[in-house]
Amino acid sequence: MAVLQTNEILKERLSRKEGMHRLSSDETEAIKRIVLETTLDVVEICTELDIPYMLGGGSALGAVRHQGFIPWDDDIDLNIPREYIDSLLDEVERRYPDKYYVEAPLRTPGYLSSFIQIHRRGTVFQEYLVQKEENCGVKIDIFVIENTYNNPIRRKWHGCKVQAGLFFLSCYRMFAWRKEFMELASEDSAARRAMRVKQWIGAPFAIAPRFLYRRVQLCMQECRDNHSDYITIPSGRMHFFGEMYEREAFLKTREMNFEGYMLQVTCDYDRYLKRLYGNYMEIPPEEKREHHVIHQLKLLGEYTQPRKLDKKETQGLLLEMLDAFVAYCGKHDLRYYLVGGTLLGAVRHQGFIPWDDDIDVGMPRPDYDRFLRLVKTDPVAPHLVAASGEDGTLGNPYCELVHMGTRLERNSSRFIRNKCQMLHLFIDIFPQDGWPEDKQEAEKLFRKMKRYRYLIQCGRAKLGKGVSWKRILAKTPMVLWMRIVGYERIIKKMNRIATAYDYDGSCYVGAVTYGIYGVGERCLRKDVVRFVKVPFEGREYWAPGCWETYLTQIFGDYMQLPPEEKRIDHKMAVWKLDLTQ
Repeated sequence: MAVLQTNEILKERLSRKEGMHRLSSDETEAIKRIVLETTLDVVEICTELDIPYMLGGGSALGAVRHQGFIPWDDDIDLNIPREYIDSLLDEVERRYPDKYYVEAPLRTPGYLSSFIQIHRRGTVFQEYLVQKEENCGVKIDIFVIENTYNNPIRRKWHGCKVQAGLFFLSCYRMFAWRKEFMELASEDSAARRAMRVKQWIGAPFAIAPRFLYRRVQLCMQECRDNHSDYITIPSGRMHFFGEMYEREAFLKTREMNFEGYMLQVTCDYDRYLKRLYGNYMEIPPEEKREHHVIHQLKLLGEYTQPRKLDKKETQGLLLEMLDAFVAYCGKHDLRYYLVGGTLLGAVRHQGFIPWDDDIDVGMPRPDYDRFLRLVKTDPVAPHLVAASGEDGTLGNPYCELVHMGTRLERNSSRFIRNKCQMLHLFIDIFPQDGWPEDKQEAEKLFRKMKRYRYLIQCGRAKLGKGVSWKRILAKTPMVLWMRIVGYERIIKKMNRIATAYDYDGSCYVGAVTYGIYGVGERCLRKDVVRFVKVPFEGREYWAPGCWETYLTQIFGDYMQLPPEEKRIDHKMAVWKLDLTQ
């Protein structure tokens, strides 16, 4: 499988690709200072808690050959036995909550690497575009020393399982991040071939990646014998069998000089480094010197951590967005009115429903279409972007007015492909169309739209994501089929059907394409367009003239507060970004 090893390709060749961030000597020295400080803090904890550690990989090589960092290197690796990992990470988080944050397998949600990283807060060291700025600081890596069995057959079987699992996990990552990797390797045919093969292998695991990841991590640590004759570092450079050592010889350490500090290195460093690097005292030629692939770097003082907003702050920002939208509608003579939970909040609470965290407005289809045309050349505000299913920028048949100075996470995000959602704070703008006059025809139209919405959900869904195994297995065939069909086609079809009923010429109007309340959305147009102002957070906004009928059809006794257990928000977390960075 050596031909499919892509880590060396990334570090040796693709790190030199034009357009990647090239570290200056000053930046490299600044990074070294940060990782050395991080290492010394971790070593201090290890010393206090009597946790054995040693420099690993290139850091051990640097200590032996250069008495410090390898000149072109900028990171530090530590090797630490499995039995001490939890107590070490707990103490790092307890002692340095404002200085470091930890990413570790089975500890950090969404983390897919097999080693541990301790990041310095207030920095950015972005190696993959899929990483969020606040989750990719300048860091050190900790590789876990795992136990393995004395029995040679069990040891061999243990290694085979781990090696296979790590390979499949690598293939899945290559598939999941294929767009980024293939673009990175656009001018390297050998790298593209290796990546393409790994993507084909990894594709089936997209059905249940969390299951694969968990199984691999548990398999790595399955041997609980802390006195076994052999140990291994399966997440290391040479993997399970390439980094399997005799416990007694390998875990015995000695102090060596590293940048003026005496740090632990295995006493068996000669055998260790020969296994990793061959003739390790020979300086490699320039083209063989490994470098990290860097997209973005921000050092201390250059980066402000995004600030997480509480519910009130989020509502306040939504209100600012609504005001900007309303002013835009006034400027261009566009009709709009509050709908859904926002209208309910206006009537019952004269503002937001206390536990709610979004805003819904409706626009008659002629105004909606004109709005989408206008914002292409005249945006609502520099930081507000309109994304819509009509333009192919949103995976739903409506528009979101998005605040680009925010980052958003919501409960549903883990189930939806990133390309199909805007991970920023938004307000929803729903087109309002005509409805059939005949109630049976209207109900038939609602059922058809409901089916189409389900198809869109499948087209937007991540493979292998769901609330249960049964749901995952049940929807996977449709998810795969919709990847072929494309949700964009469904949105176009829904809009063709909806616009067959002219808003200004229909007896009944309401949300059709995303009318989740069914025929309850349908009201007499003559009553709707007698717009009235309703109070909302100390301001006034337009509402349909028949707001009472509309709310009754949708919510029933709308003035009655729901029981506590039904007061559900969108499970959103919102961070305010610094747009000046």
